[in-house]
This record gives sequence, C-alpha cells and structure tokens, in this order.
Amino acid sequence: MPEAASETSPDLPVFPRDPEAPLAPAPVRWSLATRIAFRLGFCYLMVYALCCGNATLWEVIPFHIGEKLENWTSWPFLHAAQWLGQHLFHLTGVGATLHDTGSGDTILDWIAVGVMAVLALVAALLWTLLAEFRANPTLAYPRLSFWFRLTLRLTLGYAMLNYGSVKVFPLQMSPPSLAVLNEPLGNTSPMTMLWTLLGLNPVYEIVCGAAEMTAGLLILFRRTDLLGTLLTVFLTTNIVLYNFCFDVPVKLYAAHLLLMSLALLVPWTPALLNFFILHRPCAPFGGWSKPARRYGLLLLTLIPASIDLHKGYAQQRASQRHPSPRTGQWHVDSATLNGKPSPIPTGDGLPMTDIFIEATGRTMLRDSSTVLWRAGTDFDDKKHTLTLYAGGDHPYNFTFAQPDPTHILLTPTGKDAKTTPALALTRVPLPAHYPLQERGFHFVNEWGLER
Repeated sequence: MPEAASETSPDLPVFPRDPEAPLAPAPVRWSLATRIAFRLGFCYLMVYALCCGNATLWEVIPFHIGEKLENWTSWPFLHAAQWLGQHLFHLTGVGATLHDTGSGDTILDWIAVGVMAVLALVAALLWTLLAEFRANPTLAYPRLSFWFRLTLRLTLGYAMLNYGSVKVFPLQMSPPSLAVLNEPLGNTSPMTMLWTLLGLNPVYEIVCGAAEMTAGLLILFRRTDLLGTLLTVFLTTNIVLYNFCFDVPVKLYAAHLLLMSLALLVPWTPALLNFFILHRPCAPFGGWSKPARRYGLLLLTLIPASIDLHKGYAQQRASQRHPSPRTGQWHVDSATLNGKPSPIPTGDGLPMTDIFIEATGRTMLRDSSTVLWRAGTDFDDKKHTLTLYAGGDHPYNFTFAQPDPTHILLTPTGKDAKTTPALALTRVPLPAHYPLQERGFHFVNEWGLER
C-alpha cells in the first residue's frame, strides 16, 4: 500500500523564504479615541455633505433629479429647524419662517446645523455602545474610511469647481455697480466693499478662480489627493477669513468646507511630519481607489455648466459694450394703487425708493434707509413690458412708457393690476466718469494716488 503523500512533494523544489520579502500586513488597529473620533466625524460630516442643501453631490445627477433629491434630503432638517425656532426659541418675524434669501447664515440655518450635530452625536454614541461592547469589537474601519474620504473629496471637488468657475468667468464679483459708485464710502457695507474690490479688476478674480478650480480637480484623483487637499485647506481658509472678517453670509458653508478638508488632511499628518519636519522616509496614506474614468459623471456635469457660465459672461460683456439707454439710477417719484400710496417693499419690508439698472444687465434697489438689495429686470422693447424681480414671492409685471429720456411710467398688467402699484420714475443725473474704474495700472508711480 503506498504511503500517504507528504505536504511537500519530492517532485517540487523547496526554496527558503527570502528574509527581505515583505511580511503580510498586520491587522489595522485604531485606538479607542481614534475610533470614537472617526464615528463622530463620519456621522456629522456625511449628514452635512449630503443634506445641507447647498452645492451637494446630488446636483451632479442631471434632468433636475439631483435638485429634487437635494431638496428632499435638506427638507427634514430645515423644517425641524423652523419648528424648533418657533416653539423652542420663540422666533418671530421674517427669521421665524423659511424664505428665499441669498444668505446661508439665517437663524434657521444655524438651528438646522445644530439639529445635524445632535443627530450625529446620538448616532455616534449608539454606534460606539453597539461596537465596543460586543464579543469581537471592530478595531478599525479602513473600508468605511475609504468611502467617507471619497465622499468628502467629491463634495470638496464639486464645491471648489463651482466656486472657481464663477470667478474664471468673472460673474460672482461683477464690476462696481452704479449703486455702489454713487454711495458714500462710509455707508458701504463690508461685504459690498469686498465684492467691489475683488470685482474691480477681473484678472485678480480670474486668478483666484483658477486656483480654486485647480484644487477642485487635484482633490478628485488619488495620485494628486494630498496636493489637492493642501491647496483646498489654504483656499478655504482664505474664504472663511473673507466671510468672517467682511460679514459675507456664507460662513456656515465655507467653515464646513474647511472642516471637511481638514478631516481629509488628518490621516496624512504623520507622513507630513516625518517628511517635512523630521526628514524621515514615509509611506503614503490610502489604499485602492476607483479609476479616474469613474469621475466622468462629475466632470461631464461641469461641461454644460461651464458653457452656461461662458454664455452669461459673454452677455455681461455685450451689455457693458452696448449698455441699455435705461442704464442708470431711477428715483421712484410715486407708487400708487387705486389712487393711494402703495410702495413696493424690499427684503426688510421698507419701501423701494430707487432702481439702479446696471450696464452689466444687473439691477439693484435702494430702500428708504439707503440699504441696497439685489434684484433683476427684464425689458421687452417689442412688447413694451418690464418684469421686476424684487426678491418677493413673485415678480412684478408692468407695461412701460418712456415719454422722454428722463421719465418712465410703469403700469401693472394682468393679475398684478389689482395688487401692484403704478410707478413713476425719474432719472437721477450721475457722473460720466469714475476714477475708481479709470485709474488702471501703472508700472511707474512717483507717489501713491490716494483720494
């Protein structure tokens, strides 16, 4: 009877193990503090990234499906904030209800972020109790960490590309408006001063936008992940400083972009310290990543967006080269409904006193306290109609007549005729030249021009 075959067949050569060959990697073990911090960061940042309702990844999905998903995911938090604001914090007035606004720092936005933080804290606590007190607790989450980091990278990449694209096509900070140019400097708000400064020279705005788009592209890909993260940390820090120092109402969103980029940077900290400070060799952080072609949906979504931005910038340039004859400041002489005064309210409810129609095609309103409000106008010269977007629930529709270059009469039409006042406008004479716009650049200055 033949003997049983041994584990090592005599027909196969046996080679000794190379002592320099790498050993199998040891199981990853995180400390308890690291596991708890990861759970809390994962719960909070994932909820904010997907449910904040502002430039989320849902927008990548085309055919308005992404917009609906973005509204659905933010709905529970915003309406919970509204309920808490009214019943717990006893808010009243415009801040007590959800309303259309250009601000991302309303009181309800702050309460919504608080709701997200409480939800994340409870979820992380339950996760920790369930994970740490079982027979075989999980000592690390490398796979979950990968998907967490990927979500943050895509969110930051999309945000930075959005931020940058509206500067590369300089639309975010437009040239100084007539409303600002004719406002006493001391009456100017910090945000308006900042926007005017950045929009004064489009080259500076374009360079800033190019840097932000570069960061957004670099952070999307594994090989340039670290460089993109470092650049994003630098740029979002600058954005946060702008928003906090000049009272720009996007503080919450910008601060969370900085927080996300710092969360991406944390795992790289040991390698960065070893390489730059201790001058030691170090291994890169991270593991397998999807190929670049998987990001095609995100990049392809940006192509039509870039085309739309280019069209918008081209229209703005065309409007500047050939401004409308109605460009200028128009004072509201009267606003009457059924023979009685009935002014059109602005955002704070104060009456509109002036309309500024800009050469860029934009519109600003001034209220009775001299505060400026962004608005919009749409003239149809063939039909002699004007639509005024004053920030309310619906636009105002008028027919317009211009008996002479200095007067415009606006008569409400359609359903608006019963609720909208008729307006009589008079042109306000403005300077033909502004040194702020015409000073330009000089290589040689015998002294600094200050005025």
